[in-house]
Amino acid sequence: MCLFFLGGKAFHSLNAEGQGDRYPHKPEAFFPELAPVLSGLDDKAPYLVEQRELVRQAGSQRMIADSSKGFKFGVNAQVQSIHEDRPSQDFHHRYRALGSVYLTKPLYHWGALDAASKVAELSEKSSKIRHASLLRSYRSKVRSDYLDMIILRYEGELAEASYGLALENEQDLVRRQDLGHVSDLTVYEGTLARLKQSIKLSELRRKVYHQSRVFLMETGYSTKLTFAKTAAFTNFCENHSFSGSVPVLVSQLSSPEVESLRNEIEVETNKIKIAEADLKPKLNLIGAVYQDQVALASNRDTLTRNNLLVGVEAKWDVWDSSLSRGKKEAARSRKRMNELSLQQNSARLRLAIEDLRNQMVGLEEEINANRQLVKVAGNRYDKSLIEFRQNRITPTLHFESRLTLDESKLDLAKSVSRYLKLRDLYDERTSFNRN
Repeated sequence: MCLFFLGGKAFHSLNAEGQGDRYPHKPEAFFPELAPVLSGLDDKAPYLVEQRELVRQAGSQRMIADSSKGFKFGVNAQVQSIHEDRPSQDFHHRYRALGSVYLTKPLYHWGALDAASKVAELSEKSSKIRHASLLRSYRSKVRSDYLDMIILRYEGELAEASYGLALENEQDLVRRQDLGHVSDLTVYEGTLARLKQSIKLSELRRKVYHQSRVFLMETGYSTKLTFAKTAAFTNFCENHSFSGSVPVLVSQLSSPEVESLRNEIEVETNKIKIAEADLKPKLNLIGAVYQDQVALASNRDTLTRNNLLVGVEAKWDVWDSSLSRGKKEAARSRKRMNELSLQQNSARLRLAIEDLRNQMVGLEEEINANRQLVKVAGNRYDKSLIEFRQNRITPTLHFESRLTLDESKLDLAKSVSRYLKLRDLYDERTSFNRN
C-alpha cells in the first residue's frame, strides 16, 4: 500500500529510472523534428500567446494595488474670469490665475492596504502557476497529437503497401483466369479486396492531410513536418523492456490546481482583513502648497497668498448599512468552500495518478502480447505466401493474412504510443513536485 501526503513542501517524485529523474524516452527522442516544435511553443502557439496576456494583466493589478500605499502627487492650475459687484462700488471685471501642488500618503489603514497588495500578489502568483502548468500541459498535448500523426501516417503506409499487394493479386488472378486456373468468382474477390483497400487508403490520406494542417496551426510551427516513423521508434517498439519503466507512486503530490486553491484560501483571509478595516478610522498624511486671493474691502485690489499646508487626515466611516459585514461573511464562505475543494481536489489527484500508473502496468502486458501477435502474424503471412504461390489457398485468405499482419504491427505501435502518452502525462502531472 502506498500512502500520499499533501503539504506546502513538495518532495521529489520517485520512479524506476532513479530518484527525481524524468522518463528519458520522450517522443522527441525518437522523432528529432518534434524537438524544435516543443521548444518554440510558448512564443508561437496562438493559444499560449493569448494566455500569456493574463499573466501581464495580473502583474498590472498588483501594480495598481501597491500604488494605493504610496505617495500621490498632483498639480492644479486654474484660470478664472471674475465679475464683481461690490456694495458702493462700480461693477468690475478681471481675470485671475491660481495654482496648487498637493501630496497625500496613507499612514495607517489597519493593514487593509497591505492585505490588498497581498491579494494582488497571490493572484499574480496563481496566474504564473497556471501559465506554467498550461505550457506543460500543452507540450504534453502536442506530444500526444504528434504521436497520433505518426500512427495515422504509419497506418497509411501499411494501407498503401496492402493496396499494392491487392493490386498485384488482382493482376495475377487475371493472368490465371486467362490460363483457366481460376474462376471468375475468384477474380471478383480479388477486385473487391483491391477496391476496399483503395477506399481505405483514400480516407487515410485525407485524414493525414487535414490533421497535419491542424497540428501546424495549433503549434504555430511553419516548417513542414514529415511525421515519419523512424527506425529508432521501430526498434523501441520491438525490443525495449517496459518491465522497469513503470514509475513508483510518488510519496507526496501537489498540482497547479491544488496550489491555486491554497492561494485562494489566503486571498480570502486577506479579504476578511480588508472588510474588518472598513469601519475603522484611517489616517492619511496630507500636504499642499496652494494659492488663494483675499478681496480688500477698501478698494478693488486683492491680496494673493501662497500657503503651505502639512497635516494628518482622519477618516472614519461609522456606518455602512452592513456592507462591510456582508463582505466579511462572503469572504469567509468562499474560504471555507476553497478549503473543502482543496480536500476533494487532493483526493482526485491521488486517484488520477494511481489510475495512470495502473494503465501503464496494463499496457506493459498489452505490448508484450502485441509483440507475440506480430511474430505469429508474420509467420502466418510467410506460410500463406508459399501456399498462395502453390495455388493451395485463395487470394482472399492470403490477403487476410497480410491485413492481419498489418493490423498487428499497427496495434503494437498504438500500444507503445499510448504508453508514451501516459508516461508523459504522468510526468506532467507530477512535475509540479519537482519545481
